[in-house]
Amino acid sequence: MANKENELTCSEDARGILYNDICGLPVNSAEASKMAGASSKYGDFTELSKDHEALTRVLFGRNLRLKVAQTLWRRNACELVAYLIRIQDTGVLLDCLPVLTNDLQTEAPCLSLGCCVDLLPQVKVILASKYEEHIMVGLHWVQSVIRKWWPELSKNEKRLQDSCSEDRNIEVMKQRLKDLWKEGPRLCLVPGTTGELAKAIEAYLSQLP
Repeated sequence: MANKENELTCSEDARGILYNDICGLPVNSAEASKMAGASSKYGDFTELSKDHEALTRVLFGRNLRLKVAQTLWRRNACELVAYLIRIQDTGVLLDCLPVLTNDLQTEAPCLSLGCCVDLLPQVKVILASKYEEHIMVGLHWVQSVIRKWWPELSKNEKRLQDSCSEDRNIEVMKQRLKDLWKEGPRLCLVPGTTGELAKAIEAYLSQLP
């Protein structure tokens, strides 16, 4: 019995020593700096409050711009596009693109071909994003543009310089779509829905005259 008590005591002592050894292990300098950084980032509630205030200002500004965008959209689609190009706000553009995509899928869209031509450089920025959700928003819009004007885009006709503005826009759209698709090979390699959508768009663009 005494031996068992001694074994138990020794075992508990050993566990205590092991626990103390583990807890007392020195942290390497990289881990120490990370821990120090995490703990010192918010030294008091003042710093935390400042961060929250900054976030609130960003969200307030974003909401304000969205309200302006909504007003312009109800008034004139071209004014909305001009506004999006002027403010150069990717976040607001990402919020607006699904609305513009849905509009292009209607029988009589508010968005003209010329507006889409002007908006393409902004969408190109979105397609270069590192966020897959953003890329999907851009791809859906591009696909809707192509489908809407595919009969005109796929015509193998040489359009004259003095032709109507719609014809000139078709030629510009073709060129900008080709420029836009420099990101295509990378996007086609993305697994899942994004890659499949990119491949579907590439199938269209490969047929452009």
